[in-house]
Amino acid sequence: MFFWLGALLLTLLIALIGFYPLLLSRRQWHIRADKDGINRDALNKALYFNRLQEIERDEGQGLLEDSTLLKTELQRTLLEDIPEQQAAPASAIKAQHRLWFVSAVLTLCIIAGGVYFKTGAWQAEAMLEKTYQKLPHFYQRLQEEESKPLSEAEMQQFATALRIKLQKNPQDAQSWWLLGQLGMGMSDGQLALDSYAKAVKLQPQNNEYKIAYARILMFSEDSYDKSRGEEMLKQVIRADHTNTQALSLLAFRYFEAEQYKMAAVTWAMMLRLMDEQDPRRGLIEKSIRSARDAQAELELNSKSSDAGKVSAD
Repeated sequence: MFFWLGALLLTLLIALIGFYPLLLSRRQWHIRADKDGINRDALNKALYFNRLQEIERDEGQGLLEDSTLLKTELQRTLLEDIPEQQAAPASAIKAQHRLWFVSAVLTLCIIAGGVYFKTGAWQAEAMLEKTYQKLPHFYQRLQEEESKPLSEAEMQQFATALRIKLQKNPQDAQSWWLLGQLGMGMSDGQLALDSYAKAVKLQPQNNEYKIAYARILMFSEDSYDKSRGEEMLKQVIRADHTNTQALSLLAFRYFEAEQYKMAAVTWAMMLRLMDEQDPRRGLIEKSIRSARDAQAELELNSKSSDAGKVSAD
């Protein structure tokens, strides 16, 4: 609605700038034509009376035999030189000007509209709106994700529909989080990072959003981002010490930072919270052993290094 209103106002402004000076010029042309007509009539009358005086003078001197014929011829010449059609009244001229201006504006609108419908973005806008109307369908498809995963094209359309929805309602934290999930599915890390950040900003106490945001922060090569992700995981664990997702991510972070002892302790906490039949227990136990072995090797290397220093001394 705002687009069409703006386009109409712009077209009227262009019409006013483009055609109004021409109207003024046309009006001045009419005025000059009227003045020329008046000057011509006055000149013709002056010539008529001057010639009439000459005829009467010649007649008085007896130089003319038939002055009546000459007078008649002079009157006929004057009548022929009078314009057949008088200038149009001022009101009629104004009406013509208005009609000309309106016709020019309508022509400009038709041309502008034709150009827009030929080359404008209305088709893309219509397509986006059609995609947005399919949003309930995509929500329904999420229910079938496990048995029938979304295709790449469906994820692209879903993300587009969510963006349109978020333009209309930017305070919808769940939609921001869902857009981040789609970004991860499409391997668009920047989209996921920005969307998760929005979701956490809108709902800072939501642990699910914070875990998703922390996970992608720890994928970053920036040490500052990794530290932010680690701190966010610690916040989640302080609020919910039984959150195995946060414990698992934090343990991997410790292992990556070569804090093997803390990694083993964190995985051990996670192991105590898991059910005995949980298929992940074997992987966690293996991770604990790897962390302990790495810690033992680290301590051994440290002792060897210290012993070498003592021998050197």
